[in-house]
Amino acid sequence: MSAAPPLAELRGLSKHFGEGATRVDALVDISMAVHPGEVIGLLGPSGSGKSTLLYAVGCVAEPNAGWISLDGEVIYDNRWMRRDLRRLRLTKIGFVFQQHNLLGFLNSTENVAEVMELAGIRAPEARARAEALLERLSVGHRRHAMPGELSGGEAQRVAIARALANDPRLILADEPTAALDSERAGRVMDLLRAAAHERGAAAIVVTHDDKIFDRFDRILHLRDGRLVREEARVPIPAGHASVPANQGRTPP
Repeated sequence: MSAAPPLAELRGLSKHFGEGATRVDALVDISMAVHPGEVIGLLGPSGSGKSTLLYAVGCVAEPNAGWISLDGEVIYDNRWMRRDLRRLRLTKIGFVFQQHNLLGFLNSTENVAEVMELAGIRAPEARARAEALLERLSVGHRRHAMPGELSGGEAQRVAIARALANDPRLILADEPTAALDSERAGRVMDLLRAAAHERGAAAIVVTHDDKIFDRFDRILHLRDGRLVREEARVPIPAGHASVPANQGRTPP
C-alpha cells in the first residue's frame, strides 16, 4: 500500500484552544499519510487529540498551523483553507459517529438519500441508490423504518450507508463500535474495510475498542496531542486473534 501516492496527507498539523494561561494544545506537529485501501486506527487516552485530529482531517475543525491534502488537492496550508468545504465534505468525505446521528423524522432510505440530494443528485436516483446501498449492507428490509424503530446494529449500518452514499474517498469514523457487542462490532468494521478496499478509498477510525484491533492495517497512538507510536498490523478475518506485523515503533 505504501507504494501508492497518499490519499490524504498531513504535515506539521497543530491545533490549540484558548490563548495564554488557558491555552490547550490539542494537536502538536502531527505528520502522517493515508494510502488507498488502508484502514487506520487512532488510539489514545481521553483528551489525547484523537477526535480533534479526525475533525481536522474532515474539514470540520480548522487547524492553527500545518498542511493537509486530500485526493491530490491541498485543502489547508498554514491558516489558508479552501472555501468550498461543504461540497468537499459531501463528495469526498464520509462520517460515521458513535451515535448514528440519523435524522429522526426521516426513514432509513430518506436519511441515506438526503446526502446525495444535497450533493446535487436528483431525488429518484438518490432514492434508488440509497435502497441499493441499504440492501448491500443487509438492512434493505428496514428501508422504511424510522430511526427509533431500528436496533443499534441496524442504525449503525444505515449510518454507514449514509457515509458511503456519495462514494467518498476518505471515511472518518469516531467510536463507531462503542455501543456494539463483539459480533456486531466486527461486522461494522468489515463493512468499513470492504468499502475502503472496493472503492480504493481509506478509513480512519477513532476507537478504544480492543475487539476491532484485528481489522486495522495500522494503529497510530496519540498522547497529549502528539503522535507517539505507530504499529503496523496484519488484518485478518473476524473471530481470530490479531497478529502484529511488527512491534510498535515511534515515528521519525
